[in-house]
Amino acid sequence: MIRSLLLVSCTIAGDSLANQTRAADLPDRIRYAGVAINNPKMTTWGASPIRDDEGIYHLFAARWTSKLRVDPGWRSHSEIAHFTSKSRTGPFTYDKTVLAGTHRDRSWEKYAPHNPLIKKFKDTYALLYIARTDPHINHTQLIGLATSGSLNGPWQRYDQPILAPSKDPGNWTYGSSCGVNNPAVVQMPDGRFFLYFKARGQRERGTKMGLAIAKQLRGPYVIQENPITANKTTIEDGYAFIGNGGQVHLITTDNHGIIERGGGLLWISKDGITFGTPSQAYHRLDRYIHKSDYPHARRIYGPGIWKLERPQFLVEKGVPRYLYAPSGISFDGDPATESHVLEIVPISTR
Repeated sequence: MIRSLLLVSCTIAGDSLANQTRAADLPDRIRYAGVAINNPKMTTWGASPIRDDEGIYHLFAARWTSKLRVDPGWRSHSEIAHFTSKSRTGPFTYDKTVLAGTHRDRSWEKYAPHNPLIKKFKDTYALLYIARTDPHINHTQLIGLATSGSLNGPWQRYDQPILAPSKDPGNWTYGSSCGVNNPAVVQMPDGRFFLYFKARGQRERGTKMGLAIAKQLRGPYVIQENPITANKTTIEDGYAFIGNGGQVHLITTDNHGIIERGGGLLWISKDGITFGTPSQAYHRLDRYIHKSDYPHARRIYGPGIWKLERPQFLVEKGVPRYLYAPSGISFDGDPATESHVLEIVPISTR
């Protein structure tokens, strides 16, 4: 069990991504840093980080009243809120809610904006998220985009989603029972936008990761004919970044134990399209703490294992430095989940 890892004093400017990200000991270089967001009245999920030019750290997270169960509460009442802190490890303070369901008929985002991703492309902040037309029907989940010149808004929303399942019966996403959801996006060196997402094809077992490509951030996006991951059991919650070695790194959950049930998977690609066999990205949450330190902890959601969900990373100079993720376990025993932050200890370059 890993209780704590000492931060090694080192110079990281010369680090290669192969050393910092793909090293076999990556999961063991992670240490628990604390709770980033905790509000007993609000369940928190999926906190996406970014640093502004003034050195303030921002999280965009989904939340809803803890009076409701996590499921189905997230399907009907989720909203996306903005939090800030002067420290990477928080605690983060609620600023305002930036996206909520429109509750308008014929609106693709009538209910529950959820699982946000915040990125900056040149002078534009892009907030990607999922929403739905019906809280009871999963295939109505689609991916949307809001943009702003400032992390403090205002945010421009659009009448149409940027991604929906393909209408081509030959495409793997046709008829996806969970729609398309949980976005991760990178801009490739040639300027194209690669949007990674989760879907469940009619020919597929479990959910897999797919790829849609566009020349512009707003699209139109073209979904590739086949999924990009070859898993036979469900994975989800992708996060993607381009490392300083130019490769695309895609990190997903490991729901059923491809390597470690409840841990994370790291998929690497030279072109962002072809991904091979994954390595381990991180362990379960209980590998980074002692359960005995949290005597009041209780299960709020999920199978009861102390897993990390919807992993999001703070990436600096092409290297992931902090991991932000919620868990279905409430550490303090109140009815709300927390968002956690874990530090990725750099490798010394001595």
